[in-house]
Amino acid sequence: MKIPSFIILLRIPFSFYLLPVFLFAVSFAPSINIEQTTHLFILLHLLVYPASNGFNSYNDEDTTSIGGLENPPPPNLWLLLASMALNIAAIAYSYWISPVLCLLISAYILVSIAYSWKPIRLKKYPLISFSTVVIFQGFVSYTLTYLFCQKAGYLETLIQPNFLVPAIVSSLMVAGAYPMTQIYQHKADAKSGDLTLSRLLGIKGTFAFSGVMNLLVFLLMAYFLTTHNQSHLFYLFIIFISPPISFFLWWFLKVKQNTKEANFRYTMMLNKISSISLICYYLLVILLKYNSELPI
Repeated sequence: MKIPSFIILLRIPFSFYLLPVFLFAVSFAPSINIEQTTHLFILLHLLVYPASNGFNSYNDEDTTSIGGLENPPPPNLWLLLASMALNIAAIAYSYWISPVLCLLISAYILVSIAYSWKPIRLKKYPLISFSTVVIFQGFVSYTLTYLFCQKAGYLETLIQPNFLVPAIVSSLMVAGAYPMTQIYQHKADAKSGDLTLSRLLGIKGTFAFSGVMNLLVFLLMAYFLTTHNQSHLFYLFIIFISPPISFFLWWFLKVKQNTKEANFRYTMMLNKISSISLICYYLLVILLKYNSELPI
């Protein structure tokens, strides 16, 4: 049975690449409510993120490779209707969980629409679009997951000392990854009139910028974990981020010799390696937190 094109363009599997931020928040929350965490996973990864993907694809009318799809089918009205239906379902679902969560999700959805909707299209402006993605896919997604995955109420968690630095780190992680997802789309973005940050920086500049962002992630994680009596988690972090860092450096050397190597294939490989490595790390942190005497 052939999958309808509008379902393909929702790119539900692509939500996998945003799972590290979700697990980051869950792994460092003071406590975990399994039921609440499951609701949040469904809300974000099966409703909010696919709706955003679909609406973006509908407005972009891509004919070249996009995140998760090397040869995307042409968008149609069903895609717009499906993305709007998912947005409405997400708002209703989040309100059922908590009115405060509903406000955060509604803000995320509105910004996501403004990102690619042609009358506004934040995507045309490199710094605005970059800041929007970094804040909402990083800090906001981390915050709402952290606040509502817990057994305790959300108000008292706002004063927890282990909240702010990881929330900032999550944004820096997105800041390092996001321009790299645009690195093979410069021609398509130029054709559509979108001046993305990666296109502004150039191919080699994108690698340099991403490298700086990832260095900041490393330094902040070192500071946070070592000053909170969690050095063992930092040593594990070094082990798990070694594969994506190694691939990043290897790919950069290839691109220095030939900029055509900045292509869809290597972008998706970097995304997969980074996501799998971080997901494994955060799952291990969760296991250690609930199955040992280690201080986490």
